[in-house]
Amino acid sequence: MPERGRSGRQILWQVLKLGGRLTLKRAAVFSMRLLLQPVLTTRWLAFLGAFGDRYKLGLPHDDLIRKSVPTFLLHGASSRRRLELLMDHFDVASEVLSRRSLMALWRGTPMEMGTVGGRDENYRIQLLLADHCGGRHEGAFAIRLSRQSDRYALCTVSFAFVRCGEGAYSLAIGGMQGPRGGDAKRALITATRDLGGLRPKDAVLLTLQGLASEGNAPHVYAVSNERHVINRRRRKRRRMMRADLDAYWRDRGGEPSDPFGFSLPTGEGQAAQGGNRRDQSKRAFRDIGAWFY
Repeated sequence: MPERGRSGRQILWQVLKLGGRLTLKRAAVFSMRLLLQPVLTTRWLAFLGAFGDRYKLGLPHDDLIRKSVPTFLLHGASSRRRLELLMDHFDVASEVLSRRSLMALWRGTPMEMGTVGGRDENYRIQLLLADHCGGRHEGAFAIRLSRQSDRYALCTVSFAFVRCGEGAYSLAIGGMQGPRGGDAKRALITATRDLGGLRPKDAVLLTLQGLASEGNAPHVYAVSNERHVINRRRRKRRRMMRADLDAYWRDRGGEPSDPFGFSLPTGEGQAAQGGNRRDQSKRAFRDIGAWFY
């Protein structure tokens, strides 16, 4: 049997069995998407089959099968453009990441990127599918920063790798989520102090800048408030997004840029040695991204 035919049959069989593994609501949503967007969904499934064959990754995680292409990453973009962004992400990921890391993420397994020690606590950085941390529409992958002692998530940023011309790549940040619950504010303050004044969201941004540092692109990209995918939701749902992304990107040196909304400098290629605890923390988080593969 030709390879393309085999992969297509395997993906089709996975789709047919998907209903038995999903809740009734999720199965209904996926079925409706398949009916309403048959060409788009079929192209995505065909890409998954071909990509898995090319790199011998096996079958993808169910959440990649049911990825919502029409609502991916960039509000206002056409469905065709969103599909291109999603396929470009995996093509770039195959060049940036080792086969071991790519296979783990493809199958839904989080990857440990590294650990940074604070004064009293250690902080772990993980790379995982955005679908597994509340950001399925905001990106393809996500980086999550959490306390090592109790795995309490302090910041999660969803993103996708993007092409930037001939031989260059970067990434586009699609969303940023902080901790939840009544202790969220206190947890952020404590972590910031423990890291010498480095805020958790700044730590994750540094990790992302490090991850993109070998891409020969001067910027990483970030969606603006206007282009965040939450804008397709009802007004009540949109009000739940309390963060002002535009203000944060400007504070981090961001400039208005199409098509995502902002571009941010990738930062220094090699941070200076020494410095205070904050400088040491900044260097440690950036190095985790730069050295991960």
